Amino acid sequence: MPMGDMPKPGSRARLSEEVYRRLRGDIVDGIIPAGSPLVEDEIAERLGVSRTPVRESIQRLAADGLAESRRRRWVVRSYSAEEVVEIYGVRAALESHAARLAALNATGEQRAAIEARRAQMTVEDVAVLGERAKANDEFHDLISSASGNGRLLHTLREQRLFHFNSRVASVYTADDLRRSSQQHGQLIEAVVHRRPGDAADVAREHVEFSLKLVLRKLY
Repeated sequence: MPMGDMPKPGSRARLSEEVYRRLRGDIVDGIIPAGSPLVEDEIAERLGVSRTPVRESIQRLAADGLAESRRRRWVVRSYSAEEVVEIYGVRAALESHAARLAALNATGEQRAAIEARRAQMTVEDVAVLGERAKANDEFHDLISSASGNGRLLHTLREQRLFHFNSRVASVYTADDLRRSSQQHGQLIEAVVHRRPGDAADVAREHVEFSLKLVLRKLY
């Protein structure tokens, strides 16, 4: 939906933030693939805004490492396999620590919310991969939120340059989905039943499994 069709924001800063979040989400989710040009006029027309918030948003995306300038034009940044390994190495450490803290600190309400995602996150039907991709971030945010460390949650969200998105989902096989679902179930068990060591181990294993798939199928 063009942003011009939405309720008018109260300030230019608010509009710029909305444009940034829209573009960042489209890039991280694989809707705008790596190497795609980011043309200010085209984006502004598509979102129904002026060029100024688009320009500001692209500059923020460049600071995030999601966009880069090539021959005087902006494009979505492409990452090498070596860079992806580094990114996932950071994520493995952070996700593992978050899961351990969640097993220690989650409230009863948070454990119930995590348990409530079991059916959705452990189903092994490849027909639901598209839906799983959309729900994946919310599920892992529940785990990270339960850690009780807001800075850790924020950092994990900002590290989502590569994750289980629509592009990755498209290359999952039935066996890949089965293993991922089993890991989700183990993670839920460990957090809900307060087993911090198990939670940390499963979270790390899950990220490392995802890395292997990305490297094998997308590089």
